[in-house]
Amino acid sequence: MFFAIGSPDLQGIIPRFVSNASGNKIQISYSLRTAPSHSDPMINTKLDRILDLLQDQQYSDLNKLIGTMTIKEVASYLSKSVRTIERRIERGLLKAVGKVGNADLYGKKDVVQLYIAEYKKWPKRMP
Repeated sequence: MFFAIGSPDLQGIIPRFVSNASGNKIQISYSLRTAPSHSDPMINTKLDRILDLLQDQQYSDLNKLIGTMTIKEVASYLSKSVRTIERRIERGLLKAVGKVGNADLYGKKDVVQLYIAEYKKWPKRMP
């Protein structure tokens, strides 16, 4: 997460660039304190590039996901009750992609996107 100079979050404090990024096998956390008298534009560019690369890796991991999950597997993965998942389905946040017998099946990619919407972060493990 970057805090722009002059934002309400920075009033009265020294500008900081803070990030916590994680992927399947990568976790990076850093906090850089910049002096109020000068700002190095190269560091901003480098940090933006690092975050773009990490995000691209996460999206490529997401696009590699294939397969389906039952509602019980979805509930277990999201650490929610089956009823909560049913409410998310009623609101249109998750749609069935198939059916086996009476059981609806949900795409793993859709489940991860629901995880991101619920928790506002990437999951530590993929389903």
